[in-house]
Amino acid sequence: MKLSFSGWGLSLSEDRPFISEDRPFISEDRPSMRAFAIFVSMAVLLCAGIGLIPRLRAEKENRSVAIVADCRDIATLAQGAGLSTVEALGLLKEKGLGGLMAGEFSGEDILSGLGPVEMRPTTSRSGGSQATLFSVPGGFPHAARLARLLSVRTGTVPFVLSSSGDIGVVYPAPMDALRKSGLIPDLDGLNAGAEAGLPMFYRVAPAQTWQLQRSLAVTKSILSDYPGISLVAPSGEIALGYPDLEPLASLLRERGVPAAMIEFSRQLGASALNRLSFPGLVPLHSVTNEELLARNIDRVALHERLVRAAVERSVRVLLLRPGVSGNVESPLEAFAGEIENLASALKARGLRAEWPGAPFADRPVWDRSVFAALACSMTLLFSLMHFLKRMTAPIERIPLNEPIRRTEAVVFVVLSCLAGVAVWKVGAVARLIGALTAAFVVVEAALLAMDDPARPWRSLATGFLFAIVGGLSVAALFSDPVYMLRLRTFSGVKLTLMLPPVLVALHDMRRRIHPESLSSLLSRPPLFGELALVLFLVALMGVILFRSDNVQFIPGIEAKIRHALERVLVARPRNREVFIGYPSLLLYAFAVRTGLWPRGRELLRLGTTTGFASVVNSFCHYHTPLLFILLREFHGLWTGALLGVVAVFAVRTVVRPAWRRLRFIAE
Repeated sequence: MKLSFSGWGLSLSEDRPFISEDRPFISEDRPSMRAFAIFVSMAVLLCAGIGLIPRLRAEKENRSVAIVADCRDIATLAQGAGLSTVEALGLLKEKGLGGLMAGEFSGEDILSGLGPVEMRPTTSRSGGSQATLFSVPGGFPHAARLARLLSVRTGTVPFVLSSSGDIGVVYPAPMDALRKSGLIPDLDGLNAGAEAGLPMFYRVAPAQTWQLQRSLAVTKSILSDYPGISLVAPSGEIALGYPDLEPLASLLRERGVPAAMIEFSRQLGASALNRLSFPGLVPLHSVTNEELLARNIDRVALHERLVRAAVERSVRVLLLRPGVSGNVESPLEAFAGEIENLASALKARGLRAEWPGAPFADRPVWDRSVFAALACSMTLLFSLMHFLKRMTAPIERIPLNEPIRRTEAVVFVVLSCLAGVAVWKVGAVARLIGALTAAFVVVEAALLAMDDPARPWRSLATGFLFAIVGGLSVAALFSDPVYMLRLRTFSGVKLTLMLPPVLVALHDMRRRIHPESLSSLLSRPPLFGELALVLFLVALMGVILFRSDNVQFIPGIEAKIRHALERVLVARPRNREVFIGYPSLLLYAFAVRTGLWPRGRELLRLGTTTGFASVVNSFCHYHTPLLFILLREFHGLWTGALLGVVAVFAVRTVVRPAWRRLRFIAE
């Protein structure tokens, strides 16, 4: 059949037809599968939209972000500038500082000279066993409060240690047993934050099991003394109370103080505390100086990372530490400038510079919607039904143009309702259906985009819109606070990367889009090029699967491209769409039109499938604002299509002529 491709000025013959003008588009007495697909898509979009209303409302209200600094860093900067900590905090507050972090000094901190207290070994007054003596200087402004807290911590009575007013407290435990434990709170930092009128983020240091109850008693006293504490999280490698985090979580619930849900935390017990504290959770992001040095992250990249955390992942507390500023004349002023720039960047993206509350603590926590369950069920059943039609229909017929029987429509509606109820009521069924829906949406969207190479732009739009509708149905099903706070993760991400390429390859062999069928391919010895291609695809899939949850393993050049796209577009499109998916689709259409690579086109079709898998996976990031996801996909569409046009132009004007010359020389 002769095909024309006026968009690229080509008119070449192709031995295998895709669309025939003499085939009926629609039956006279029954609607076609295409019309039924439009109807189902509209119904899915309506149901998904209703199911997404609570999420959209929560995202609209949850726009407050606070920049927090460590009180120890501020005290050091203030001392270098000849100011008090309170004066330095006043300056930083004017620039956009929204909170102050304070914590507890451990035994190692005290022995290294931090804090106002001295500790040394002694013997217990009662039995002569090893003990530790804490000495609180009488001149310390908060000596009485600190002695009281030490008394709560140790269970002993303070006493006058010297004529100068020093206070002694004996801890009936050897000093070596206290090195890793939190002992005294940073009262200087807490009082400075209270005097500056800043909300405070309090870090509770770890303690051994026999110290737990007294550590919790000290924490309770601190929360009573400082009502400005608005966020709490454990510090150290092990959370206070691990493995039983219920006592700490109960204390926070009793005091009405949310827990900080620290991103990418490796602390033992952190995830358990997050689950027990739900819905009183506030996401927080921080980068330690050790990570900055180890990964060679400069201050510009650090600020972009913090902004990205707030905009893309709905993080609402950003902990910013001053950099190593040996060549800066005034480190305090430099840090104030960084805070101001970060606050301006957040404001430019529609976020408010104020202390956030726990986003789901002050509103009823909703569960999955029956409308969302129905939308996801309809999406899966339609995608599965149409894929089966593709696999069973004769090669010369186009399933999408075939009429649909009334019994098929009735069965579809009944099964959608039954599956919707099961998804709504049973969590395990919801997770299974959600994962399968995401995978089959990728398959259907990719095949729709590749069905008609003669009209690649219309096919691209069709596949893209179906991927958006299907992605919204999956997003609606799991858009509840538990998933939005990442207490649970979507189990279908890996499936959407692994299953669709396999199904698309089987489809292509069954429909003879690939020159050989599966049986003929398996019945002959493999070619060297085919083995190399298989190894390449396996390696590529391994890289994609590995990187899907390991964003730190990216080359430097890719990181620079990402940062550049973020600066220009804000909602950076995903690489697999821009650089693989859409260019592969347009190259595939060009290859079909020109008769190029009859055995190698499958690679382009699998690349297209990978791109649509990325589109659907974007909707599985439930912590990302939905409007941001839609903007990201729009940018991915036009940038990927633009890059695809460039790739087609390069192949047409450079690669093909060069290949013809090389073949002529070789012959």
